[in-house]
Amino acid sequence: RAVSDPVAEALRELRREYHAEAPARVAELERGLAALAAGEDGAETDLTVLFHRLAGSGGAYGFPQVSATARALERRLRREPHWTPARLAEVQAGIKEIAEAFTKGGPA
Repeated sequence: RAVSDPVAEALRELRREYHAEAPARVAELERGLAALAAGEDGAETDLTVLFHRLAGSGGAYGFPQVSATARALERRLRREPHWTPARLAEVQAGIKEIAEAFTKGGPA
C-alpha cells in the first residue's frame, strides 16, 4: 500500500477548493462587466482588480489558462480606457474563456 504524500494531498485539496469557488469568481466577473457596461463609477478599476487576482492565483492553483486569459484582460483594461460595445464583447468572451478553463481544468 502506497504512502500518501501529505504535501501533494494538501495541494490537491487547495486546488479542489479553488475550483469549487470558480462559479462565484466567474459570477463576480460577470457582475463587474455589467457594472462597466452600465457606466458605474469605479467599475473599470474593480474589474481590473478581479482579473489581476485571477492572473496571480490561477496558475498557482493549477489553472494556467485562467491566469493567461485574466492577465491579458487585465492588461487590456489598463491600456485602453475607452469602452465600445465591441470591446465589452471582447471582455465578455474572455470571461467565458475563463469559465471554460475552470471547467476543463477540474480538480484532480
